[in-house]
Amino acid sequence: MGYLKADERNLFMRRVIFMLWALLLISGCAKKMPLVDLSRVDDTFLERCTQDPGAIVVEDNLYTDYWGGGYDKTPYLMLGEEGGGPVTEAPTKRMVVRRTLIRILSEKGIDTANEFSVVHYRERTPPVEVNVWMENNQPRKVRVDSVGLTSLADWPCEHSYPRKTTFRITSLFVGDTVEIIRPVSGPDQLRWKFGSSRMCVFHSKATFGHPDDEYRSDMVAGTVDASGGVFKTSPEKEYPMVFELKKPLMPISPARIPFVVLSPRCPGWSHLRGQILRTALWMVYSGDIKGRKMVNPFLVSPVTDGQKLRRIRAVADWMHRWVHIEKVETLYWMRWIPREPVEKTAATRKGNSGSWSTLAFRILEDAGLKPRFALVHTHPRVPFREGQPSSHQFDTLAVAVDDENGKTHWLVPGVPYNPDQQPPPELKGRKALVLQRWWIDREQGAGRCLPEYETILACQIATPEPVELKLVTLE
Repeated sequence: MGYLKADERNLFMRRVIFMLWALLLISGCAKKMPLVDLSRVDDTFLERCTQDPGAIVVEDNLYTDYWGGGYDKTPYLMLGEEGGGPVTEAPTKRMVVRRTLIRILSEKGIDTANEFSVVHYRERTPPVEVNVWMENNQPRKVRVDSVGLTSLADWPCEHSYPRKTTFRITSLFVGDTVEIIRPVSGPDQLRWKFGSSRMCVFHSKATFGHPDDEYRSDMVAGTVDASGGVFKTSPEKEYPMVFELKKPLMPISPARIPFVVLSPRCPGWSHLRGQILRTALWMVYSGDIKGRKMVNPFLVSPVTDGQKLRRIRAVADWMHRWVHIEKVETLYWMRWIPREPVEKTAATRKGNSGSWSTLAFRILEDAGLKPRFALVHTHPRVPFREGQPSSHQFDTLAVAVDDENGKTHWLVPGVPYNPDQQPPPELKGRKALVLQRWWIDREQGAGRCLPEYETILACQIATPEPVELKLVTLE
């Protein structure tokens, strides 16, 4: 040091100080391992989880945070601000995040925990954060790769359609604690599932909103709890609203996972808007459906006077005989929505239940029969809540059409058709939300292809005139 000039010594000391500061910063940035206390878990439950599936979700939380660099620019809709949403002067927007904390209990759990997926509506790969701690509580670096991209719907939207990216974590071992943080997009920001079909779940919590949000009395979280153990734990009339799973769950079938949905509290059923069926209408009015190995040209030819009932029966018989209903992975809000434009369903003669209904609608429409879409509640275990006007209660897209005598016939995917038994006996007493015909004639499938805006939140608080959707009892 004595041989260095004063300027050189100053420069050298600044570099040393910078290096020491960087080392301190790096060591300080090592994320502290979250507390994982398995002593709270029942011994019998933990033993069953160790054997199969070999991994337990210690915490699984949905909440709003500043994370991810504002990856999903879609407002999270909770306050119903289609053109706005919560923003700050910071370089990122507040967005909905899912944080999952997993403990690997046995060798079998490694294969269970090393893959996870993110549903998103943007083209680019969503950001994810994965942290791993060894059994001695020390952090360990792992590699996270995007290994697959799956389109969940074949909609003619330029960018905004649901897709799923799958990620794989390398080098996991028994005893590891794995933290996964990922964004939540579109309507999934308004729904939370309190269980898993792949892993045991000890605790799960959904936090809707942020303390900075103004409380809205017209918003309500509707718990659809098929398994028990979900409770609201936050004070009434305050944000955030917090729901927690108080009963640990073994892996459970997707249809039985308890969930909660945040939806608008409409003044009444007449305040719900036909906007929720725009995506279905876009799929209906796309492309040609008749031709060789598609739809029989006779079915779509103009119907003559006195032949409506005959044509309805012919269309129903053809649909049930020739169009196969596929069982596909279903997101909650997409369970009745068609997965593709109607001409593709006609060309392959197969599709999900929503696609089946849109093809039936299009055939009847081309024949001049003036069909109507209807959402039907068919779930045998989940009761219909008439005092809670919201579209999330319905699970089946059906088609209603009148014959020459004014009698309404129902074409429902998976439900046999008999012209002498209408509505079908399987649906007697069920509730249906029928889209008024005048609204269909006005829309004709026009508008923006932004389905994440138009599925759950579709409610007008002011007195609607005329009414777009009508609640009826099938009898």
